Amino acid sequence: MQDPACHKGALSRRRFLSLTGQSALAFSLAQLIPVRLLADEALPELPAGLLRMGRDVFPHDFIDDAHYARPLAELVKEQPKLVADGLEDLDRRALKAHDRPFETLDEAQRVALLTEVERTPFFKAVRSNLMFGLYDNKALFPLFGYEGSSWEYGGYVNRGFNDLNWL
Repeated sequence: MQDPACHKGALSRRRFLSLTGQSALAFSLAQLIPVRLLADEALPELPAGLLRMGRDVFPHDFIDDAHYARPLAELVKEQPKLVADGLEDLDRRALKAHDRPFETLDEAQRVALLTEVERTPFFKAVRSNLMFGLYDNKALFPLFGYEGSSWEYGGYVNRGFNDLNWL
């Protein structure tokens, strides 16, 4: 029988497996840390209805409001007149059709109004800012199942070609 004292600094098989499992769990949870940290930040001040519109244009229940608010706040800062005029038009249409502001309507009514304005510069600006703000956000890649660029690994033929299980 071996003396346990002689292996005091050695790593047992059980300890190795335990550490490996803990490391794998820590790594997988670390993938979500940026998403959760951003979600805890205060939302930027947005005009009424803009966040609701953003969530209607790109509806993802698993994404927090903070991820929508950032690109929308940038749009408000860059093009305040376009946003103000677009929201005013949207509210005017909502009041005319339903006697209520846009953000208080139910989903079907909001989508019908957004369909009416989808060719306007305002709608296109909101859609464009959100498209890049959401789908080009590396913190959100894991939520969409996107592993990132594969060019460095030989392209999608060698990495990820048939990985998507949601298609």
